[in-house]
Amino acid sequence: MNADWTRTLAASDYLGELYDGVPPSPDMCELCYVHIDERGNSATLGFVTRNLPVHPPAEWENNGFNAFEFYLVFTGVDDLRVTGWGASEARQVDLSVRDGGFFEVVLGTEESGITFRAPMARLARTRAYLASDSP
Repeated sequence: MNADWTRTLAASDYLGELYDGVPPSPDMCELCYVHIDERGNSATLGFVTRNLPVHPPAEWENNGFNAFEFYLVFTGVDDLRVTGWGASEARQVDLSVRDGGFFEVVLGTEESGITFRAPMARLARTRAYLASDSP
């Protein structure tokens, strides 16, 4: 498990309150969205998980939801490199926090994937919904 992922998402500014400080691990989340915006020097990553929040908002309760998605926006993106992209790269997500509080993100590997650094990140959106169980 990625300790920086857990520590970051466990904070109340992210998923901490929804998950009582224990967010889903990276292997329980599927990367479903990547958007690089050169105008704002930002990168948005969307994830979906079947590990539902333990403290959902009242409007989510009793709706039969079985999936949860969340979006992280990294701003001030620097050192962006895209060396390849495909299904195997999307399955491998590494989020680290370096000295000075910079986020370092690797999707895939440094040899084939997307890498970048960013001084700030925020939780942009969350949504629970009923997803099909068929592939």
